[in-house]
Amino acid sequence: MVGSVTRSERGVLWSVAVLTFAAGFVAQFFAQGVILFLREAGVSSSIISLLYIAAIPYTLRFIWAPLIDRHALGGRGRFDRWIRLCCMALSCVLGSLWLFDPRDDAAQIILCVSLAMLVLGTLQTALGGLLIEGVSEPLYPKGASLQAAVSALAGMVLGGAVLFLIGPLGWGPVVLALLIVCVIVTATSIFLLNLDHRADGRAPERPKLWDQFSIFKIAQARRLLLVSLCVSAASVLPYATKSVLLIDAGFTVSQSGLIGIVAGNAVGFAGALALRPFVERLGGMRVLAGLAILNATVVFAMIILLSWGLSTVATVALILFANFSVFGAYTASRSVLMPLCEAGHQATHLASFVGVEAMCFLVIAGFAVSNLDHIGLTPLLLGGVTVSC
Repeated sequence: MVGSVTRSERGVLWSVAVLTFAAGFVAQFFAQGVILFLREAGVSSSIISLLYIAAIPYTLRFIWAPLIDRHALGGRGRFDRWIRLCCMALSCVLGSLWLFDPRDDAAQIILCVSLAMLVLGTLQTALGGLLIEGVSEPLYPKGASLQAAVSALAGMVLGGAVLFLIGPLGWGPVVLALLIVCVIVTATSIFLLNLDHRADGRAPERPKLWDQFSIFKIAQARRLLLVSLCVSAASVLPYATKSVLLIDAGFTVSQSGLIGIVAGNAVGFAGALALRPFVERLGGMRVLAGLAILNATVVFAMIILLSWGLSTVATVALILFANFSVFGAYTASRSVLMPLCEAGHQATHLASFVGVEAMCFLVIAGFAVSNLDHIGLTPLLLGGVTVSC
């Protein structure tokens, strides 16, 4: 059971929520919105595919994570300067993007995306360290579900209020809207948010610059990575390929955006919050095991519907459930992971685990997307169901 929340812990949770929303808002635009604008501008798919390379710095943040743990940059807390500098840097990158045109400046836009993903990776690493250090262990499930929920909420706002309503006005107004949000969050982080938390007691030992993978010396961390990959095997394919699946099912681009981004994130929001009580009562590993069984059952049922020719209904149901599963699994897995991160190594351990996990997911998703036309959806889904079981 979760005890009372102190004023300091409440401040940390609110701070992490606000900054995670902003980071998710911008990150989902880079992952989904930029592709739409470049494609609409007539940019070739070979150029657009460079966006996946531009995202690599986000997954490699474990390389410089020890620097975040070792150096507070003169801030009152261990992570506050890192967080505020990242917010300011992100505003500068968005300001640069606003000056470019997708029709003529695709290369410059992709370079800006790469820089932004580096900044976002650093920001998420510092936020993870702040959350682990700033709240007590019984609050970790609440913190994990909060991060997942506000990330989903950011996707809902991006899809509904930005891409759907402002998107028809063009690239400039959309980027300007993101820039305004980022500037507001930067000002909020400087003047209002509680980022100055310091751990009580003697200063813990800081990680060495080559300690990125020391988390995997812990047997529980190795088991968690294996379980996480198995749980997500059935859901990561429809989650990663939802845009392709919706278009193939006959939906328009705007309809696909409403289903995949707005409705999908709404269901993900529900999944993040719905599984938290189960994590608190049963533990994250048991919830992940139950989710693996649920994933396999639901995806197998969708395969049957697809075989009956109900492709539209099955596709929408499959994508919505995948969002529920992915965000719910985040809540459970992070609740298990955070207590394993040692004092003084929080950012390094978290970034290392998440980086390895993300690279594995990228390999799975890349294999699925590249073979979707050759192998077909059903065999790929069956393979995911088999691994989940």
